[in-house]
Parts: sequence; structure tokens; C-alpha cells
Amino acid sequence: MKLIFEYIKKYKATYIGVVIIFIIGLFIGAIISFRTSEDERNEIKNYISDSIQNLEDYKDNKQDIFISTFTQNMKFIFITWILGCTIIAGFTIYILMLYKGFLIGYIISIVLNIFGIAQGFKFLNILLILQNIIILPMLFLLATSGIRLYKEIIKKETDIKYEIIRHCVIGFLCVGAVIISSCIEAYFAVLFL
Repeated sequence: MKLIFEYIKKYKATYIGVVIIFIIGLFIGAIISFRTSEDERNEIKNYISDSIQNLEDYKDNKQDIFISTFTQNMKFIFITWILGCTIIAGFTIYILMLYKGFLIGYIISIVLNIFGIAQGFKFLNILLILQNIIILPMLFLLATSGIRLYKEIIKKETDIKYEIIRHCVIGFLCVGAVIISSCIEAYFAVLFL
């Protein structure tokens, strides 16, 4: 844990840049959600109600929820990790963070707008907040690592093997965060329904 905090401190400018891009995505998602038509809101409301119903149906089969959540989150982590190993990481990782922020901002805004504050927070807590408290900091760390690896590849001044190993270790930490997050959704979030 100490190494992670030292890494964040060392590369705080990159880390802060990733977080700022994510926050910009949150605001863009929230703004766009206000432009959603009534028909689209009804479709989203039905989709969320169906998702909650599916969670209630899966209460007895928590393994399916775990696998579904794990697969969904791992796709994003894997794409971020792979892009961090490429020469286009600087641009694409920022786009990914903007996209992730947009999705979360849009979902939060539309759910609160459709269901109201009380019921909206209940749904958000079940579907979004509990899992993302763990995943987002690790995703920011992985994005920062990818951008740093990209910069080291461009400079060619340091030992690139060390940078790749560091990026892989952070990737494995993110996999651990996804496992914990998926467990929370599968085994604990269902209890709040």
C-alpha cells in the first residue's frame, strides 16, 4: 500500500490529470442526461427496473452476478492495460477515462432524475456506487501507469523492462480490485434489494 501512495505522490500531476478528465466526463454525462427525451427516459426506467428484477431473480444464483460483473469490469481494465502498453496510450487512455466518467455521470444523473433522490440513491448504491468505490481508484492508478509507460517508451532513457513489470503489477492489483468489487455486487449489494 505504501508503494501505491509513493507512486501516486511521484506522478501526482499525471494522476490528477486522469482524475480531472474523468470528472469532466462526469459533468458531460450529467449535462447530456438532461437532454434525454421522455421516451428515452421511459426506456431507461424500464431497463433499470429490469436490471433490479434480474438481481432479485439471481439472489439465489450469486455466481452468475459475479461472473457478469467481473467480465464487464475486466473488459474495461484489460483495454486500459493494453492501451497503456502502446504508443497511443497518452491520447486513448484519456479518452477512456472521459468515456468512463461520461457513463457514470449519465447514469447517476438519469437515475436520480427518473426515480427521485431517495429511490434513485437506493438504485445507485446497488448498481453503481459500492463497486466503483473500489474500482475507480485502481483504474486511475492503471491509467496513470499506462501514461507513464507510454512516456518512458517515447523517451527511451530508462530500463523499459522495469516500467513494463510495474505496469503489469498494477494491472494485477486492478484484477484484484475487480474481484473484490464483483464480490461486493454479487454477495452484498443484493442484500439491499
